[in-house]
This record gives sequence, structure tokens and C-alpha cells, in this order.
Amino acid sequence: MKTLAFLVLFAASPLWAGDISGVWKVDGAVDQNPVTPTCTLKQSAEKVSGSCRFDPDHASDLSGTVNGKDVTWKFTVEYQGTDYTLTFTGKLDSETSIKGTIAVDPSDANGDFTAKKQ
Repeated sequence: MKTLAFLVLFAASPLWAGDISGVWKVDGAVDQNPVTPTCTLKQSAEKVSGSCRFDPDHASDLSGTVNGKDVTWKFTVEYQGTDYTLTFTGKLDSETSIKGTIAVDPSDANGDFTAKKQ
């Protein structure tokens, strides 16, 4: 009977039901150019909000989603007079690490990233 109770409890609980809210240091590159913002993510159910900073004086608001271990967020930055939207699409590989890809619109450039929770 104890075994049955354990199996029922284990099956009813998710393997990882964490909240990604917090400060994440991103280390990535797009076409050999470093992409290293620090992003503050705030999760509310499946929605993500917050901001990303490349330097202390400039923050960009972000929006995104969480679906299980799949995480996506995006924000827009201005570079040399053009607005670029960076979209980060990744998967939680632990409670403190996200790995995935970066897409840059309108340039069709892309790359990879790893984010570590601080």
C-alpha cells in the first residue's frame, strides 16, 4: 500500500515545476558577434516579462512565454539607427541554465546562447 501511495504522489507531481524569475546572464553570439545581455525575467503563469541590459544605462523591455521547459523571450534594441528584435528560444536544462538559439530580425542573422541564473 505504501508503494502505491508513493507512485500516485510521484506521478501527480511534475519533475521540475520551477519559476524562471530572476536575473540571467546571457552568453551568446550571432555571426561571430558577442551577445551578452543581463536579463531580468519575471514569470507569471506562462507569461514572461522583464528587461535586458547590454550596459547599466540602457534597458529594453522584454516579453515572452514559458511552456514546460521551453522558454522564449524577445526585446528590441537600436544599433546604428536601426531597430533589431532579438528573439531567444531555449530549453531549461536545469533550474539555473537555459540553452538555445538567437534570431535577429530584420537581418536573418542567428546564433546560439547559454543563460545562467545569477
